[in-house]
Amino acid sequence: MKTLYFLLFLSSTLLLSLTSCTASGSVSNVEGKIIGTWEFDEVKFKPNGKSGYSDYSNGFQGSTVTFKEGGILEAYDKDLDTTASGFWYIDYYEEYDNEGNTRETIYYMVGTLDIPELNIYNDLFWDELSVSNKRLSAIEEDKKDGKYKYKMVR
Repeated sequence: MKTLYFLLFLSSTLLLSLTSCTASGSVSNVEGKIIGTWEFDEVKFKPNGKSGYSDYSNGFQGSTVTFKEGGILEAYDKDLDTTASGFWYIDYYEEYDNEGNTRETIYYMVGTLDIPELNIYNDLFWDELSVSNKRLSAIEEDKKDGKYKYKMVR
């Protein structure tokens, strides 16, 4: 009987370790896909208290974000004609349905962007990050202003 309990314990431990590695292993896949320079394709903004999004894409056209290996981030702002630098990393959280059965992995990017000569220091939190070889989408919520939806292309 002890052997049976030991085998159940061993198999459940192995199962838990394999499932926990799956999502964190996928973080590496997302990180690999995000490396490179991205151009803003579509930017929408919804002010707090409003029901709909407005198109802010024109204000972002010509600006880029470059994710480099080692967690280095550079963002070129066309309007300011300057480049901000900072750091980034990707992580994830999991959401479950009401019964706690279905798991969905949600990726997010945390970073910083600084332009010291202009006294600009920004913390970034891009939630619901989705990255393919050619497209990136994310949501950034500013608690005091509202919510941005970004769609970017290579």
